[in-house]
Formats: sequence, structure tokens, C-alpha cells
Amino acid sequence: MTTGRAEPAGVEAREYAETRFRVQPPAHGDDGTRVRMRTGPWLAGPGGIMTVGSLGVVVDDAIGSTILRARLGDQHSVTSQLSLEVVVPPPWPGPELTAHATLLGRDIVGGLAAATVFDGEGRVVAVATGRCRYVPADILPPGGMRPPLPPADHGSLFETLDLAPPAAGPATPAGAIPEQAAPAAAGPALVLPSGPGMQNPHNTVHGGVLLCGSELAVALADPDGPPRTTSIRISFLRPGDGNHPVAYTVSTVHRGRSLAVYQVSAGGPAGRPYTVATVIRER
Repeated sequence: MTTGRAEPAGVEAREYAETRFRVQPPAHGDDGTRVRMRTGPWLAGPGGIMTVGSLGVVVDDAIGSTILRARLGDQHSVTSQLSLEVVVPPPWPGPELTAHATLLGRDIVGGLAAATVFDGEGRVVAVATGRCRYVPADILPPGGMRPPLPPADHGSLFETLDLAPPAAGPATPAGAIPEQAAPAAAGPALVLPSGPGMQNPHNTVHGGVLLCGSELAVALADPDGPPRTTSIRISFLRPGDGNHPVAYTVSTVHRGRSLAVYQVSAGGPAGRPYTVATVIRER
């Protein structure tokens, strides 16, 4: 999430996850916080369709900014849990999506907020809830945020994430999906490169990027499974090291004809997971 702090003059610009995903700074009002994200090819995943996971950054920023605004004293906040439920599957009309977040409650430890995501026609396309914990403000780098670089001309979500697009393979014939669980993936299903374009101002991997990668890893690990993501629930166990690639490992909890449940673990070179996510997909 972004901090909302002033950018120091004369400091070298850098990328952020927000610039990669075309997420605008939060706008606070009496009725909550609104964060807008431009839509375009930079959000398109497998099949050229915008992915549910690409909502991760805008939703995390909206919820995180709302809880941060309610803090007591000189504190910052970090996301500990985030859930996302799809109301209308993508593709969603633009030119922008808007996440409108409101505070549900907070105490000295942290807070809980909810966000509703609207498409360019004003429809509700997703709803989210998130918990954040308050932490000392000195987790920010010295000097605060550096100015953001404008994004490159990304032609797909794979380019946004600095990934090579997957090779096309033969599709499973209709009706050929077994009722029993599919085998778990052997090794990482996805390795996300490191870099400032995946980070937040703390120089750790942005929580919304970790959510996005979790959903994309499922699509790549089981391309013949149920195609529509309807729910993502992710727990943040520790900060993601922004200086090393993030490896996503997918295991299948259940895989039937109409519904599949996957668990996704994302971690770095130390072998301890940053996040654990449950992704539900339906046919």
C-alpha cells in the first residue's frame, strides 16, 4: 500500500507496484477511501482476459489506506489478511475500476476494512475485506517515498510482472476432468522476478502482487481445471523480500467437474513462506 507522504525533491524516481498496475493515489472522503486503477492490456492474463488477481494492488491499497488513516499516533500499517470475492467475472469495462473502502473497526493493534470494486459502468464486480496491523513508522526507508516512474508500455499481465507468457498446450476435452483431486504441482508453478516494480514503499513485495501471483500460479499449474476464479483468501505471514524472486507452489485440495480448491504458498530463498492463499475456481 502507499503511504500518502510527500515525495522529497531531487530524489531519483523509481517504480512501484502501483505504477506497474496503473493504480492512482488514494482519495479520502467522509464516506471512505476511493482508489482507482486504469484498465488495459497490462492486466490481461491467460487467454488475454483480465485476471481476478490483478485487483490485488488496488484492493490492498484501498483497504490499507483506510486502516492507516484511522491509526493512533505515528504508526504505519501492514496487511495481515485479505479476502476477495468475485461478483461479476472479468472482463470488466473500463476505463477505470474503483475500489471504495470503509473502516469496519480498529483498536490499538490494527483494523478491519471492507472494499467494493466497481467497473466503468458502475456495477459491483468484487467485494473484499482486509485486516491490517499497526507497526512502527520507521519501517519506511530513510527520506520517505521516491517519486514514481511512469509505467512502460506493458502488453499483458505477464509483461507487467516481467514474466514470459506461457506456452500454449493442448486443451483437455470437455467432460474429461476427473472427480478426484489432481496431483499437486512438483516444484514452483511460478517464479516472480524481483524488482522495484513489485514492491511497496517499504521495499518489500507488495501484498497485492503476492495475491495476484497466487491466482496466476493456479491458472498456470492447472490450465484445464475450472476456469473462473470466484474467491481468494490470503494470509500474510512475514514480509516478502523484495531483493529475491518469489516462488509460488500450488497444491490441489479438491478438483471436481464444477469446482476446484487450491492452496498456494509464496516464499523466497530462506524457505519460509511469505503468504498462504486459498484460491477457489469454478466452471
